[in-house]
Amino acid sequence: MMGTIFNTNRNNGFTLIEILIAISISTTVMIALYQAFNSQQKSYVIQENVSEMQQNIRGAVLMMNREIREAGCDPTEKSNAEILVAIVGQLQFTRDITDDDGNGSPDGDIDDGNENITFGFSSSNDADANGIADGGGADWSGPQDLGRNTGGGFQSIAQNIEAIEFSYILADGTMTTAPANLNEIRAVQISILARASTALNKNFGIQTMTYTTASGTTWGPFNDNFQRRFLATTIQCRNLGY
Repeated sequence: MMGTIFNTNRNNGFTLIEILIAISISTTVMIALYQAFNSQQKSYVIQENVSEMQQNIRGAVLMMNREIREAGCDPTEKSNAEILVAIVGQLQFTRDITDDDGNGSPDGDIDDGNENITFGFSSSNDADANGIADGGGADWSGPQDLGRNTGGGFQSIAQNIEAIEFSYILADGTMTTAPANLNEIRAVQISILARASTALNKNFGIQTMTYTTASGTTWGPFNDNFQRRFLATTIQCRNLGY
C-alpha cells in the first residue's frame, strides 16, 4: 500500500494581496471606531458644558426670583421697604421679612439680615455697572461671578456669567432699563448669559449665536469656541404699587 504523500514545499503564508486587503479592512474599522469615539466625546463635552451652565443660571434665577418678588414687602407699613437702585446692571431693594433675631415676624424696620439686597456684579467685575462682566478691564473680557450683597460684600450666586440685564416694567406697561421713578416699577425682567468654563476643541467650529435681551439689546456674536446659555425671565413684584 502506498502511503500518503505530503507536499512539504507548499507555501502556507499570505499573499501580498491578502495582506493589503486585511490592512485595508483594519484601517476602515479603526477609522469607524475613532469617528464613533470622537462623536461620543464631543457629545459628552457639550452635555457637560450645557449642564454646568444651566445649573449656574437656574440656581441664580431661582434665588433672584424668590427674593425680588418680596421687594417692597412692608406688612406693618412702617419700614418704608422699596426699590433703592434700578439700573441695567444692578438691582437693590429692601424688604421687611423678619425681626432683629432673624427668626420672627416683620418688625417694622429693614435693618435686619437679608432685608437689604443687591444683585449684580461687584464693581471689580463690572466697573461701569452696565451688566457686562469686565474683570476691571474691557467689556466681554471674560465671565465673572454674579453676586448677591446684603451689606458684607458680594457673595457669588453663579459662576462664569458674562452678562446680566435688569429691565423694568412700569405701572403704565412700558419697559425701560433706566426708570426715572422707582415707585413706578411693577415687574423686573432679567436676561442672563452664561459661558462655559472651558472652550470647545476647534473641530467643533466657531460659535456664532446671538442673544436678544428683554429690552431688545443684542449680545454677540462672539465668534469663539465657547458655548453659552441664555435665559430671560420676568418677575412680578407683588408688593409694589399697592
